[in-house]
Amino acid sequence: MDRKKDKVERGVPGAFLSELRMLNKMSALIVLLMITIGLFIVPDANAWWDGKWQQRMKIQFDTSSNGAGIDENVADVPLLVRLHTGNFSFPSAKEDGSDLRFVSLDDKSPLKYHIEKFDPMEEIALIWVKVPRISGGGSQDSIWMYYGNDSAPDGQDAGGTYDVNQVAVYHLGDEDGNPRDSTAYSNHAASFSGKLGVPSVVGNGAQFSGAGELMTITRAASLNFTKGFTFSTWVRINQSEGNTHFLSWDDGKQSIIVGVEESKVYCSLSSGSGQTTVTPKTAVLTPNGWHHLAVTADPDNRITLYLDGSETAYIKLRGMVPAPAADIIIGASAKGSNVFTGDVDEMQLSGTARSAGWIKAAFQGQGPDGMLTSYMQEESGGGSSESLTIHLMKVIVRTITLDGWVIIGILVLMGFASVYVFQQKVILLRQSKKDNQSFSHSFRGIEHTFTLLEKDQDFSGSPLYRVYRAGCEELKSWLERKGKSSKEHKGFSEHAINGFKAAVEKEAMYESRKLSAGMVIMNMSVAGGPFLGLLGTVWGVMNTFASLAESGEANLTAIAPGVASALACTLAGLIVAIPALFASSYLVGLIKDMNADINAFIDDFILKLEEGSGDAS
Repeated sequence: MDRKKDKVERGVPGAFLSELRMLNKMSALIVLLMITIGLFIVPDANAWWDGKWQQRMKIQFDTSSNGAGIDENVADVPLLVRLHTGNFSFPSAKEDGSDLRFVSLDDKSPLKYHIEKFDPMEEIALIWVKVPRISGGGSQDSIWMYYGNDSAPDGQDAGGTYDVNQVAVYHLGDEDGNPRDSTAYSNHAASFSGKLGVPSVVGNGAQFSGAGELMTITRAASLNFTKGFTFSTWVRINQSEGNTHFLSWDDGKQSIIVGVEESKVYCSLSSGSGQTTVTPKTAVLTPNGWHHLAVTADPDNRITLYLDGSETAYIKLRGMVPAPAADIIIGASAKGSNVFTGDVDEMQLSGTARSAGWIKAAFQGQGPDGMLTSYMQEESGGGSSESLTIHLMKVIVRTITLDGWVIIGILVLMGFASVYVFQQKVILLRQSKKDNQSFSHSFRGIEHTFTLLEKDQDFSGSPLYRVYRAGCEELKSWLERKGKSSKEHKGFSEHAINGFKAAVEKEAMYESRKLSAGMVIMNMSVAGGPFLGLLGTVWGVMNTFASLAESGEANLTAIAPGVASALACTLAGLIVAIPALFASSYLVGLIKDMNADINAFIDDFILKLEEGSGDAS
């Protein structure tokens, strides 16, 4: 019974138990690894975005009733950041402000921005930042502003500061020439005959003094308002006058006019059918005072007038917004009449009807007395002297998305499993080789076949000994069936030797299985690692282009982080597969040598038995 039990333990069930024990150890290692990864992946709320930037400041947004009073959520809002002596240390930044960076509250995602003005002598700066989201009715949203890095390149992206619906933005801070459009559409003014450099609400603005002073915006495909229309500007009239036009887009058949009549603002839309829609003239501009004026037209809905962030008038709009075949004129009518006299600043045109929350955010965020934005105390930190490679690796880690972490997590587990298998196999093969050498030395000196049969503990790690033991047990079993003593036998019959061959070959097969146990894990890492990495890459690139399609923006700054995250999966797959390939090839070579030694020993053992066999039957 003991002999049969020993044979079973050396068979498939024994190998299965060995695999099970190894898997249990691996499971414990994997659980520990997952906990460790979780600790590293959880973002630190107080983390420093980049150690090369020495200072940072939190910019807080308050939309509660005590602040800007915005009830709805707004997204992708270009907000004005005003810096001055009271809230910012200009000597801490570069002279041109090119080291400024704006980052989301999680300290991971850089935000698009551009500088309208940065004057360290006067200590005044005006920067426009695209804020992804501002929640209504609260004060929980904020962003970080980083500065203090003399080696930082300019990070501005004027076109990326605005969403796809923003078709024209004129800061009017130009010192000469025609006003320029800050959006990616480049709808720069074709002509301008007013006066620039006039102090206004947001830096400098433009002044129209009548006498034919106007601004012309050439008709372009991007200036398409059939899906909606928004015009906003800061305006200051000198006195109450007759019917003047801020904006006139009129081809004689269709027209969009935003004007003021006796200090009362109105909007008029005329379609080709002769139907004209005019808003009630209830919004009154106070002479010599700055006001934020906005007009929205939503097709098949209504035209709405806003003054200083609040809705003042509206009228139902039936049909589409007109699309006149003419240039847009600012400061007069298309024929040069209805001239406007006064100052304007920050003119914006959108191809959609902006919401009331959006308009109020513009008013509260741009005005000098706005309640939307507040600036926290400056914080110091950073100072890292890390290499560029380490810095870029940290940037890549911050950009990896959840799907990328899932793929990388699986690859990390496969990598650790391969390391565990490699370590166990190296220990096993080295011990087996050492015990094989000891057994071979003893085997060469024996005179009797069964001399080493009871030496299990001396050669416990030797596959050769286990093959020898299996063969000897088969021969002893044959002798017992013949009623012979193992000490008195003089040889073995051909039938006995055939049984012996079957027993040692069977044991050799079991030993080969034991030596190869777990190699499937390394083979999976070699073959599956690159494909898992490729899966993560394709998945990540697909998500990147899907987000581009959703946002409507296409630029290198938007694409690069997503592609870097995707390629990180391929890198992780190769990092797992390449070492596993070399390690697997090394182990396969050792296992082949061990199997060759077993086969050579079997041949020697059979030859030794055949030489000592007579005519026994």
